[in-house]
Amino acid sequence: MGQLILACRLILADLRHRPLHAGVFLVAVGAATAALAVGMSLSDANTGQYERTRAATRGPDLAVVTGTDGSADRAALADLARMPGVTGHGGPYRVLHTTVRAGGRPAQASVQGRDTAPATVDQPYVTSGHWVRPGGAVLERGFATALGVRVGDRITVAGRRFPVVGIAVTAATSVYPFEGEHLGPNDGSGLIWLADNDIRTMSSDEWPPNYALDLTLADPAATDAFRQRVADWSDAHADRSVRLSTRPWQEISAQNDVILADSQSTLVIGAWLLAVTAVAGLASLAALRATEQVRRAGLLKAAGATPGLVAAVLFAEYLVLALVAAGIGLAVAWLAVPALANPTGSLLAATAPVTPGTAIAVGTLALLVALLTTLGPAVRVARTATVPALAGTARPLQHPAGLTGLAGWLPVPVMLGLRLAARRVRRAVLAAAGLATAAAPVAGLLTWHFQTDDIPWYGDDFIMAQRALRLGRTHHTIVVLAVALLVLAALNTVVITWSTALDARRSLAVARAFGATPGQVTGALAIAQLPSAVAGVAIGMPVGVGLYWLVAPTTVTPPGWSLLLTGAAVVLGAAVLATVPARIGARRPVARILGSNLG
Repeated sequence: MGQLILACRLILADLRHRPLHAGVFLVAVGAATAALAVGMSLSDANTGQYERTRAATRGPDLAVVTGTDGSADRAALADLARMPGVTGHGGPYRVLHTTVRAGGRPAQASVQGRDTAPATVDQPYVTSGHWVRPGGAVLERGFATALGVRVGDRITVAGRRFPVVGIAVTAATSVYPFEGEHLGPNDGSGLIWLADNDIRTMSSDEWPPNYALDLTLADPAATDAFRQRVADWSDAHADRSVRLSTRPWQEISAQNDVILADSQSTLVIGAWLLAVTAVAGLASLAALRATEQVRRAGLLKAAGATPGLVAAVLFAEYLVLALVAAGIGLAVAWLAVPALANPTGSLLAATAPVTPGTAIAVGTLALLVALLTTLGPAVRVARTATVPALAGTARPLQHPAGLTGLAGWLPVPVMLGLRLAARRVRRAVLAAAGLATAAAPVAGLLTWHFQTDDIPWYGDDFIMAQRALRLGRTHHTIVVLAVALLVLAALNTVVITWSTALDARRSLAVARAFGATPGQVTGALAIAQLPSAVAGVAIGMPVGVGLYWLVAPTTVTPPGWSLLLTGAAVVLGAAVLATVPARIGARRPVARILGSNLG
């Protein structure tokens, strides 16, 4: 118990005395856990929103549409409504596929004729205005948002003007732009409800009218079996001219995930990229802190602490921070996912429950980052002998002796910079990995830029804009991840350069004592980061193109010159950032450094 109390007091003291280090950890790991939590929760949130909408609208278990409005089609629907296993039905409703204009903008829409009285199955939930009345139109909310239409505006449907009297949501169709109820092409149709008497006086030259029927079943989970019964019944009894299309509620719910499918994959991939970037910077920070804690480890050992207790105390602080970062990520997902999971507004908002699987994955990621970040430095400090630890002597750095002869021919900044990099290979590898993960989304954005002209043309500007909705969501996700990764990479560059300056302060002070200027030392610290930056960009740019291909397989590879120029810009940015902490470190007084006992 005494050891546990001691460990807790030491952890609290560290957090209180070094809040900046704790803040950097929480920001870096919190960004990774938030991306993973949001990516894993999007599908669950969409399902929850559809279930809430389905409950509020008394949504059907099976939606059936015909190919025409012939008498045989209507007779087939009437027979379906009386089949065993059907517990309720709505309709049949007449549906007209036609062009709608709002403010001069054309769009395709399925117009459904409805009664003014509420239906027992599939009664759209009005979120603004009121339900249909003769001479008034109600628009599905996602379609209305895309058109920029509100209650009180006017739209033109098949050549007739209607005021918009309401905005509503439904669970009988997929979210906009996948909601048209007809057997024609999937052209991004919206959904409009009119009074039944109004639609019966309308016609369209673009597509024949048809009928829609909504059914509820005794066993909503057995829709596949019921669909097969409908198909068998249609083959055996229905008129050969009748064409029936059935969509169960499970298929409608799954279709709602299409818009966010690429964004979800991008966020999960981005979470691991953020984790790698966090490890790259936090490992240098942990190593720097471990060097500062060598003397504390010596005091603990002198007081009787075992190496295991010393390592546990050093690691436990980051373990606590990892759990807090995991909580931050889950909280961000709980707050942000309901809005992100409903990009078109076609569903009712619902809270995003954090599933056990998501919580375990997020916690595992945070703990893995903490383990990779701190385990090595903590073990090295714990294994330092007591006497050297009390003296505050750090572990001596090794460097390849064969480079000494070559270094003598190089300019002073290059010689010192390459020497610093060669003596810290592990840190250079981590820095390269961190910059590679930052370069990957930059390459993804570059790949996106060269895809914009290759979206298949469907013949309508408005429909093309809606077709681009899924790609636009993916693009926005990549932009957010790229910004987050670049910010973390910039922070890593500053942290790594500063830790290198502190580790090498005695050797650099000796170089200055023999004539090296502060400017040459600054250049050396900046040059020390260049091998890692070049290697990271060389690896990250092709990886980014490959990851984009995994998310959107139909890609065109960016020209080599664009990748080269972008990579050079990333390397140059890293070099410029490195000069800031390098300049601060190079201005330390030589006499004070050489006169200290720090190695």
